[in-house]
Amino acid sequence: MQQLIDKVERYLSSVEGIAEVIIAYSGGVDSHVLLHICSQLQPRLKMLSFKAIYIDHGLQQDASQWGAHCLRVAASLGLECRVERVNANDVNGDGPEQAARNARYAALRAHCSKQTLVLTAQHQEDQAETLMLQLFRGAGVKGLASMPRLAGFGDGLIGRPLLECSQQDILDYAQQQQLDWVEDPSNLALAYDRNFIRQQLIPLIKQRWPAFAKTTARTASHCAEASAVLEDYAASLLMPQRRAEFDLVSIADQDDRHRRLMLRQWLADNAVRMPSEKVLQQLLMLLTAKKSACVAWAQYQVHLYKGFLHLNQQQLEPVPLTGIVWQAETIELPGSSGELSKIPVLHGGISSRYWSESRVSIRRRVGGESLQVMGRSCRKTLKKLYNESHIFPWLRDHLPLIYVDDELVAVADLWLAEGFSAMEGEEMYCIEWSHPGFYIQ
Repeated sequence: MQQLIDKVERYLSSVEGIAEVIIAYSGGVDSHVLLHICSQLQPRLKMLSFKAIYIDHGLQQDASQWGAHCLRVAASLGLECRVERVNANDVNGDGPEQAARNARYAALRAHCSKQTLVLTAQHQEDQAETLMLQLFRGAGVKGLASMPRLAGFGDGLIGRPLLECSQQDILDYAQQQQLDWVEDPSNLALAYDRNFIRQQLIPLIKQRWPAFAKTTARTASHCAEASAVLEDYAASLLMPQRRAEFDLVSIADQDDRHRRLMLRQWLADNAVRMPSEKVLQQLLMLLTAKKSACVAWAQYQVHLYKGFLHLNQQQLEPVPLTGIVWQAETIELPGSSGELSKIPVLHGGISSRYWSESRVSIRRRVGGESLQVMGRSCRKTLKKLYNESHIFPWLRDHLPLIYVDDELVAVADLWLAEGFSAMEGEEMYCIEWSHPGFYIQ
């Protein structure tokens, strides 16, 4: 028992810069043991605050009762606990297990600051299951590295202090401490791949190779080391650039093996879950394409445009803006289009009188619009202005157009029309468009 407590204490002491520890607590035996250990360490590690979070996926009839159980157990151990309810529906076609994991991790990330360490209770057998799942999916070295003991997680870190412990070690601790945990009936459902591996394959393998979990954990460790070396090498090949962009110049002299490595590293740097082999092949074809093209999968798009690959979240069709009147200082636009603000300035702005004397509205591009930009001698179509400024074609319809009555006077915060600037001494505004979800050029 003391061995597990000492192991977790050494682990926590080895992680620098943390002040808060969040235990991902499901109510099951593994996370209950981890919670109990943390409660024992809390008086000794006074520089750390401990709390637990139970994630209710809404997938089990008894989930709310389990949440109540977790609150009671945490309270009895002197630890703060909260229940988070998430939507674990599989909307991206990842499968129910992955969808639940994505929802759970997203909820936990939301609680992370730079000084937060989230602890999960995976052990050696979990690592063996993960390695087998990755093997059956045809994963490479990075996938076979399975679960790291410590990794970045949102703004903080995620740690697995029990990863080198056996499941039996954890059960022995639970029985010695007479812990009371819940059993999730879905863990018995063989329809789930992990359950099938856990209940059918691994017991059979252990009959022949009893040390299977321990040796596969060693394999995962070797793969993690090799993966780290490859990541460092791939990063050295990638040119310094905006993270969501991939400069094709960097792969010009590389063979296909290095191109694949660099492409995978670029996706990993952008926290993109590795796509299928089919999608990777399509992305590789973009590297040598002669004209603009796009590959879309899950919630992502990669566009080839003017010698760069550009990674974007899938953009929804622009929400119509017809009839939206702009009166307040700031107006939030529907969909993923950000917000517009009018900022008081001393020169070069649009007169405030238009907001008091006219109807200022926001619309979408429909085609054929033109504008004489302030300080320029001729009128140009928006299409030509967009082309000259290299505005990404796939985002052009998302740019808000500002009208005074029925005359186009501004395009987002890019251009102001000639004839609408304020007179000397007039109150005036500049337009500011905040769109944190994407770059436009």
